[in-house]
Parts: sequence; C-alpha cells; structure tokens
Amino acid sequence: MVDDNIILTGFMGTGKTTVGRLLAERLGREFVDTDDLIVARAGRPIADIFNDDGETRFREWEAQVAGELAGRRGLVIATGGRLMLDPDNAAALGATGPVLCLTADPADILARVAAEDGQRPLLAGDDPETRVRALLRRRAAAYGRFRAVETGGLAAEDVAATIATLLAGGPRETLPVRHPTGSYDVIVGEDLLSQVVGLAGISGPAAIITDSHVGPRHAATLQKPSFSEQPGFLPPILTMPAGETHKTLDTVRELYDGLLAAGLGRDATIIALGGGVVGDVAGFVAATYLRGVDFVLCPTTLLAMVDSSIGGKTGVDMPQGKNLIGAFKQPRLVLADVLTLATLPADEFTAGLAEVAKHGLIADPILWQRLMMEEWHFDPRQLATDRLLRADLQSLIVRAIRVKRDVVEEDPYEAGRRALLNLGHTFGHAIEQVSGYAVRHGEAVAMGLAAAAHLSAALGECAPSLPRLVEMVLTRLGLPIHIPPALDPAALYAAMGSDKKKKAGQLRFVLIRDVGDVFLRDGVPAAAVLAALEAVRMTTDH
Repeated sequence: MVDDNIILTGFMGTGKTTVGRLLAERLGREFVDTDDLIVARAGRPIADIFNDDGETRFREWEAQVAGELAGRRGLVIATGGRLMLDPDNAAALGATGPVLCLTADPADILARVAAEDGQRPLLAGDDPETRVRALLRRRAAAYGRFRAVETGGLAAEDVAATIATLLAGGPRETLPVRHPTGSYDVIVGEDLLSQVVGLAGISGPAAIITDSHVGPRHAATLQKPSFSEQPGFLPPILTMPAGETHKTLDTVRELYDGLLAAGLGRDATIIALGGGVVGDVAGFVAATYLRGVDFVLCPTTLLAMVDSSIGGKTGVDMPQGKNLIGAFKQPRLVLADVLTLATLPADEFTAGLAEVAKHGLIADPILWQRLMMEEWHFDPRQLATDRLLRADLQSLIVRAIRVKRDVVEEDPYEAGRRALLNLGHTFGHAIEQVSGYAVRHGEAVAMGLAAAAHLSAALGECAPSLPRLVEMVLTRLGLPIHIPPALDPAALYAAMGSDKKKKAGQLRFVLIRDVGDVFLRDGVPAAAVLAALEAVRMTTDH
C-alpha cells in the first residue's frame, strides 16, 4: 500500500485538487494534478486548449499524462473529471493503486465552481445547473465503478482525513439510538463478533439464538473468543431452521424449551445472530421469556443491519399475515459486523439493497444518488479481501441506518411518522404471503417500491417519470421490479386486508412525491391499487 498510488477522480467541483493536496500532505506523498501537468506542457489554460485545438486534442494530452503517471508510484493523483472515464486511462492508473471517486450534489458543485477562478468549458451556456445534472446522469455508471467519498457540505480537511482513515482500514462507527426508556448503540465495523462480551457489557449467563445457515459460519466466532474469560461457561447455541416459514410460535416454543433446559434465569442475555427472521424471533423470545431478559443483536445480513435491527420491533407470523404477533423490545446493543456479509449469498445481499433504496426514497436523496451512481451489484465474497469496498459499504450502511434511527427516535411506537418506513411494504408483505414466502422479503419490497411509485403517479402525487426512475435504480441494483405472473392482483389485494397497519379498517399506503419526500394516505381506491399491481406484474413482454 505504501508504494501504491492513490488516484482521485470525480466530477468537476468535487474537490479533487484541494483534497488531494491535503491528503498528500497528511501521508507525506508527492501530489500531482493531471490538469496542471497538461497546462504546464501546453503552455496554455485548459479553456484555450478546448477553444483552439478542440476537446479531442485535450483528451490526447490526458492519455499521455495517464500513461506516464502509471509508471510512477507513491503519488496522490488528482485527475480531470473525465480522465478515468476512458477505459485505457482507467486500466493504466487503476493498476497502480486504489481509485476513489469524490462526489457532491449539483448545488455544491456549482457553488464551488463559481468560487474558483478560470472557466469550465463543459459548463458553457445559459443553464449550467441543467448541464451539471445531465453530465452527472451520463457519467453515473462510469463513476459508479469506483469507490465513492462524499464531499458535499464537508471541509476539505475532513474529507482528506476520511480518505486517510478509509485507506488505513476504516474504524468502527457508533450511532446512538434513543427511546422512551433509555438508549442503545448501533456499532458498525469489522471483527466485532469476537468482542461482543466487552462491547455489550455482558457479565452473566447468555444464550446464542441463530439459524441453520448462519450458525455453522459464525456462532463459534461469537461464542468462544467472546466468553473465554468466563471459565466454565460457554453460552448454549440454540439453532432454529432458516427461513421466513419458521418465524412462528412453534419455533418460539422450542426456543423457550432450550432456554429452560439450559437453566437460564432473569439475569441472562439473549444474543441474536442472523438475519431479520432470527432477530425478530429472538427479540420476541427475549421480550417474553421470564417476562423479559436482556437482548443483543448481531445482524449478519444487509437487510437486518439497515432495517430490522433498528427500532425494537420483534414478532412472528401467523397464517393470516406477517408480524401479527409481537412486542417492542429494545436491544442492549446492535453489532453490525461488515465482514459477516462476505459469507452472505449474493442474492441475499442484493435483496438487502431494497431496504437501503427504501431509506433513500424516504428521507435521503444523497443515499439515493449513491445507489444511482455507484456499483453495488457485486459478489459479497469480494468483501473478504477488498478493504476499500468494505469501507464504502460501511459508509452506505451507516447512512441508511441514520434514516431509520431518526424516524424511530421521533416515533418509537409507530403512532405516526414511523409508518413511513413501511414504504413498499403493504404491497411487499402481500407478495410474500401469497407466494408462500417463495419471494424473499427484500425482493418483495423492491416490487412493492415499484408498485408504490406507480400508485403515486396514478394518483397524481408525483411526476409521471418517477416510476421509471425508481424501476431504473432498482434494476441497476439487481433487484426484481415485476411481480410473478402467478400472483393474481385480486389475491394480493385480499391479502392486504390482514395488514396490521390498517387504520379504522382502511388500508394505508405510503406514497411518494419525490425522492426524499413521502407521506401516508388513507382511503386509496381499490381500483388504483389493483392498477398499480397490474403495472408491475410480469407479462410475456417483460
């Protein structure tokens, strides 16, 4: 790593030169700006090169400089906005070290460019904001190949410090969550499972509840190193069958039997190790065993990390619908170990991105923009060896958690605003139920987000283009947007009748006005709901 170059790319005005200089200073490296090299060699400003020789000649200069810098090491290199979009340049420089893409929203970009001296040839014209947005859309896929670092609203010194930390392996991040009876922390980082005793302050007996998929991979890591300083006692591992179909009272009863057989009393701590199903079931057990014991969550899926582990909801399904029996049970601690995602099947990882997208749609346009611009459809096994990928994913997870944290702090018992977190879920839960849970939760949520966008447009609540935007981003993430043809819209609508979020007997839908602007609406006509389901139902044309 010491000899590797560090290459900064990104759109104009994202701070590549300023951040690059500060980063080089911090790391004791030489700083090089490709635009400065070209200006020095040409003896003219970049605007003059564009005006006199044309853009093609300027790109030739860029290729020449990229080739030369690829032969050097130990540099911090700030590149022109398009240099790394050329495949040959990207291959040459990308082979010499990590490439980081600095990002900012159009307003920040325009403000920075306006404050700089000199002209920007690509922004010439009467409407630079429209030009910036068009260029960002055009370059989104290409920039998305590189790890992103947000710079919007941040001091350059802070961005440089973030990059230095990221390159060093990234620290854990702690997000406190307040609730009416206290608070707990959500810790996101690496190698956390083996530290659960110290981080959670567990001093008495404990039990680990996991499932048949996660237990063989991670239970020993959590059990033995964590509890090695408590001689004579290793927490029992209670393993439930994996899958939503086992999120039942029968499973809860079996777990009660295991806890009683182990002789665990009111001083015990239950540790949930697994995805959303394990967390929901183990949390319900913790809420009800001996009228309540302490509870620590160790989510091992992306979906559980960003959504179901935050907010204290626990419960099980009934034949009539999902999550109809449950309780609010706040954990003592949530440990989201990013390294556990390296063992997650690719389709499960992708399914979790639906909840990240949901949070972006609800309250975070920058999170939504990151999903649009960056490449998140990858093999999770890469996380085991790619520390930059882990750090970037960690920052995405933290951003998604903040959305849910902020909502549940304001409305811990779902009396009002918290219902907005159900965006796509009235549709999604019906899809899961009618499919016999053959459709994963995250996949059903993705279909539900698409249906919610179509419903919003049909009711005149959003721009007609919004459904296509939502479908485009979900598809780019590798998520399904079409309901299987075997699922009849009438049957799906009937299944919504058992939705626990009804008010005064009426279904409630979360609708979308725009990215970051959603709201609740009661009394949506059945015909409009059925039409939205038809709009996203798979046909022979799809």
